[in-house]
Amino acid sequence: MSNKELIKKFYIAFKNKDMQTISQVCDKAIEWNTLKGMPHGGKYVGLKAIFEDYFSNMLSNFEEFHAIPEEYIESKNHVTVIGKYQGISKTGKDFDVPFSHVYHMQGNKIKQFRQFTDTKIIQDTLS
Repeated sequence: MSNKELIKKFYIAFKNKDMQTISQVCDKAIEWNTLKGMPHGGKYVGLKAIFEDYFSNMLSNFEEFHAIPEEYIESKNHVTVIGKYQGISKTGKDFDVPFSHVYHMQGNKIKQFRQFTDTKIIQDTLS
């Protein structure tokens, strides 16, 4: 499976909350880097930290939160995904903001994630 196909599989598993597939495609010591302007943003290492600490806390701010991939760009050990976040915060405000996600691949696993987005747009929906 190509790195690009593996990342597509990851997004489908994430949308479906399929932790078995997520754990299969991610390195045990995966590093997850979100911008500090994101709710609970920062660096998280390992699936437990990412999914039990970061995502559970970050998603608690939203009625809906969707990461919608639109384009996948593969180059050697990296896959860049261009897409958009869409959702509704607990305050009832909606958002639609572009993102770029950069994945570093190693041994046919996701080793590192880096996020780039306009966090101000998301933060503005929280109050």
